[in-house]
Amino acid sequence: MKKVGIILCIVCLPLGLWAQSYYQWVEKADSCIKAKDWTGAEHALLSALRTEPANGQNSLLMSNLGTVQRYAGKYDEALKSYSNGLLMTPNSVTLLRNRAALFSEIDSIDRAFQDYSQILMIDDTDEDALYQRGLIELERGDTVASRADFERLLKINPASANGRIGFASLLKVMGYYPEAIEVYSQVIKFNPKKEILYVGRAEAYLFAGQYAKADKDIEMAMQLAPDDPVVYVLRALGKLARYERESAKADLKRAVELGYDREAAELLLREEKE
Repeated sequence: MKKVGIILCIVCLPLGLWAQSYYQWVEKADSCIKAKDWTGAEHALLSALRTEPANGQNSLLMSNLGTVQRYAGKYDEALKSYSNGLLMTPNSVTLLRNRAALFSEIDSIDRAFQDYSQILMIDDTDEDALYQRGLIELERGDTVASRADFERLLKINPASANGRIGFASLLKVMGYYPEAIEVYSQVIKFNPKKEILYVGRAEAYLFAGQYAKADKDIEMAMQLAPDDPVVYVLRALGKLARYERESAKADLKRAVELGYDREAAELLLREEKE
């Protein structure tokens, strides 16, 4: 009798789960995603995949699963999900874009570059891929390739804000600070609530020694994105340039609390002291 009771529990308890169809699991996942319940969404998506492993929509589900896992901080699992999805649909621009963004997030810049390049082999007019690859090239110090991607982007879409942001970043790296400031200012006119623009222009102002104008942009960036550690780093740099070391240390401490690399913050202080 004891064995029968155990068997009945095993059979009866999961019946509700078995009754769920593929599309019911997909709907459940959608509800969880809207509620930002990443654990529930991951469970529902995995259940859908197990219910119909040969379903033609599974590539899309793998993309969604990877993104849910990424939001949950499960980067290894997310990478596996995106890669498995690409085994089903190797030319999926959505999967390549998602995986490239994840690679960038975990500092695998070379692999992100490969995915963005793959997207451009599929569609050489993809504006996001041109912008993101141009930024990676700029980070690598390849200003020629970076300029080519930004120029192509602006040729495809002369009104592209990203294209202008990329070009402003290029000008800043090359030391053309007034020109970079002018480009940022043009884009800000049409995108006054975009924090990254104020961050970019503030950095150009700092490099140009225009600290008061940099302070105004940093203040605006803080209003738009109070939890962005980069903004605190920029404010610290401005303070260090004016020998306000203790106040700068407080800003760098706050930046680290918000996720900025501690060693990088300490290096800034050491370089200023030297």
